Amino acid sequence: MMSARFYSSLMVVMSAVVLSACAGTTSQLDLAATMDMHCGSIPSVTVVDDVLTIGAGEKPTPGYAVQLDEQSRKGDNVRIAYQVSGPKEGAIMAQMITSPCTRVTLPEGWQRLTVENKDSGQQWVFENAAK
Repeated sequence: MMSARFYSSLMVVMSAVVLSACAGTTSQLDLAATMDMHCGSIPSVTVVDDVLTIGAGEKPTPGYAVQLDEQSRKGDNVRIAYQVSGPKEGAIMAQMITSPCTRVTLPEGWQRLTVENKDSGQQWVFENAAK
């Protein structure tokens, strides 16, 4: 027969698990992302059908890219931070216009998405109306 001490210990552990879930601990994400070199001439951050597109706008040469710095989730809130990287200093690049972007598939169940440009500090906040 199980003792009362075991049950009280089990209740404490279960309560701790429930409280940590309610507190919404932050977890790191590794979301599926693809890069493209021709996405649009204006810098933009958009969400369509649970796909986030971060466009760097028109650039004078190849070698630019949208780099994801941070991907995290706390409950149903997702946070993504990025920066735009350029070609290595001194690199010889073809003179051709590109418009790089990164597309990120958002996780199921997201309710609020915050996207931050680490270069400028600008932020965008999206709410998922489908939920």
